Amino acid sequence: MLTSPSPALMLRFLPLPENILVLPEPGPALHRSLEQEVDEIWQAERAWRGSALFDGPLFSVEEISPHTVAGRFVDFRRYLAQERRPELFSQLRIQPLAVTGLLQNAEGLFFGYRSSVVALQPNCWELIPSGGVDRTTLTEAGQIHPAGQVLAELQEEVGINPAAVTSPRLLCFSEDPLHHTFELVWELATPLDRAAILFAHAAVPHREHAEITSVRWADLEAFLAHRPDAVSYRSRHLLGHLSPQKKHVA
Repeated sequence: MLTSPSPALMLRFLPLPENILVLPEPGPALHRSLEQEVDEIWQAERAWRGSALFDGPLFSVEEISPHTVAGRFVDFRRYLAQERRPELFSQLRIQPLAVTGLLQNAEGLFFGYRSSVVALQPNCWELIPSGGVDRTTLTEAGQIHPAGQVLAELQEEVGINPAAVTSPRLLCFSEDPLHHTFELVWELATPLDRAAILFAHAAVPHREHAEITSVRWADLEAFLAHRPDAVSYRSRHLLGHLSPQKKHVA
C-alpha cells in the first residue's frame, strides 16, 4: 500500500461538480493597508525572480453546493502574498481552483520535477500537467471549462498537443485545507511513447519542470518510498486515493 501522508496534510475528497460558475458581481476592494502589504510582497518577489513572475488572473472558490462550484477571478499576486504570509488568509480568503492531469501511456504514469525558480512549490516531483484555472476557458455563459484548462496546461508544460491524448476523464475533486486550494484531477491517456513525450518536453521554451519521468503503476510505491520528501504531498495523497482503481494500468 502507498504510504499515507501526515493527517495535517490530508486532502478532503468532494463530490464531482457539474458546473463551475463565475459570480457576476466584483469582489470587495482590499483595504489600503492590506493592498500595500500585498504589493510589498509582490515587489520583493519580482526583485528576486525577475519579470518572468506574472500577475495573471486566478479563479478563487467562494461557494460550493452539491452540484456547483462558484467563485471569482483574483490577481495572482494576492494568492502569492497569502502563501508567503498564511495569516493573511483571514483577510484575503483566496481559495484557488487548480487542475491536475494523470498523464499516462502504456509504459506508465508521468511526473514533473518543479524548477527551483518557480514561485510556488519548487524542487519537488508532482503529477503533470498541473496549474491554476485562468480566464482562457471561460465560456460566454460565464462558466469555466476545466477540461480545456488541463489540456492547455498539457501543451504549455509538457509540449504535447491536446489531440495526442484521449478526452480527459474527471477522476476526483479535492480540497487542501492547509493551503486553502481545490483541485480537479483528470485522466489523460496518450499513445505516445516515453521517448516522444520526453522529446516534446525538451522543446518547451520556458519549462516549469526541470525534468519529467515516467513510472509504471507497479513501481509507484517504490518510486514514492525512495523520494519521501521530494514528491509533493498532494500528489502522494491523490495517488493513494486513486491507486486502487488504477491497478489495471500496465
